[in-house]
This record gives sequence, structure tokens and C-alpha cells, in this order.
Amino acid sequence: MIPTTRIEVDPSFPAALAMGMPDEDQVSEEGYGFFRDVWALGEVSHGEAVRLIGEEKRLVRLVDQGSRNAAEFEALAKALERGEPEYLPPGYAAAHPGSELVQLVSELDEETATLDALELGVAGLSYALSSVGCFTAASCRSHHDGGTWSDRPVIFFAAERPTVHWLTPLIRDSGCGYADGSERAERLLIVQAPSISNFMDLAERIVQQAQRQGAGGARS
Repeated sequence: MIPTTRIEVDPSFPAALAMGMPDEDQVSEEGYGFFRDVWALGEVSHGEAVRLIGEEKRLVRLVDQGSRNAAEFEALAKALERGEPEYLPPGYAAAHPGSELVQLVSELDEETATLDALELGVAGLSYALSSVGCFTAASCRSHHDGGTWSDRPVIFFAAERPTVHWLTPLIRDSGCGYADGSERAERLLIVQAPSISNFMDLAERIVQQAQRQGAGGARS
């Protein structure tokens, strides 16, 4: 069961907000915006984004089918992300001995982390945004276990105004919205949604639109 949060989102073009890419001297190895445990993705190709979006879709399907509530979804997702069976719900592995998800968790470790060590549900969109010229600063799918810094799925990003304009109808059609992220750092925007399902839909729309226009079409 994929969790959903009851929130109102505003998909309109955020004309009043500052836009643009951060200056090079403002970005460190740990990224931009004084977030903890983050890193800059750097340039992402169209093909890399498509690959990661497909992998995320497969993993979310496994977690969705294997969970009955938000708590189980969080436990299964965390076990996959970290490759640590102890995060599985008590008795889950024994009750599902033939589970593809359980097998995946048992085979993973820190060196073979899924989704390039990004969180399930925000990884694909982070890559999609990066592939069309955005700078992603931080992301969170929102966590049921209380260890979360966002009560909704969010990605903080920076982009040039033409790119944000290009993204706006895709954000609207996927049920996502914008918010102001400049309290964290100048020129940061937020894309947010009630559910990671909206984020995965948006990621697909971005790479499909970029493909129609020529990969990376939003960069022009």
C-alpha cells in the first residue's frame, strides 16, 4: 500500500519566486542548501534517468504488493534501500519464503545499494529533473516511522526559468505542485505531492516529453 498524504498542491507557474542555478562556489560535495546526508547528482543523461525510473517502478510495485499499510510499506522500503533484512517487519521473511522482495533484500549490501542510494519514490524524479538541466538539492519521500523531515514527498531543486515553465504543465498533469524552498537556499524551489505515485508519474512524463523533443530538450 503506497501511503498518501492529504495536502493541497499548487501547480501554477511560480512566477514570483527567484529561479536560476546556484553559483558554483555555493555547491560543495555535500550539495546545496545546508541539508544533511545529501550529495550532488551532477549531470544525468536521458538514458540513465530512464533506467533508474524503470528500476524504481519495479521496486515500488514489489513493496506496494507486499505491504498492507503505511508502516509495512516503510519497513519494506527501508529494508530494500539499505539491504538490511532486520528492517523487514517481524516474521515477514519466514511468512514469505519465495518473495522476490525478500530475496532482493538478502542479496543487497552497501556496495550494491538500490537506486544509487536514493530513497524509493523520489529517486526517479530526482534523476528525471537532473536529466533536463535541473539541480536537485535534497529529497524525502516522507516516512511513517517518525524519522522524517517532511510530512509529504518533496524534492528541492533549482532550475532556470524556461525549464520551470517547461515543467509546469507536466507537474500539473501529474498531480504535483510547487512551493518556495528559498528558506533553505536562494533560488530553491520545491516540487511536492500527496504521494510518491504522483512523483513517479511526473518522472515518466518528463523523460517522455524530453524524448519527444530530443533528449534533454528542456535545457535549450
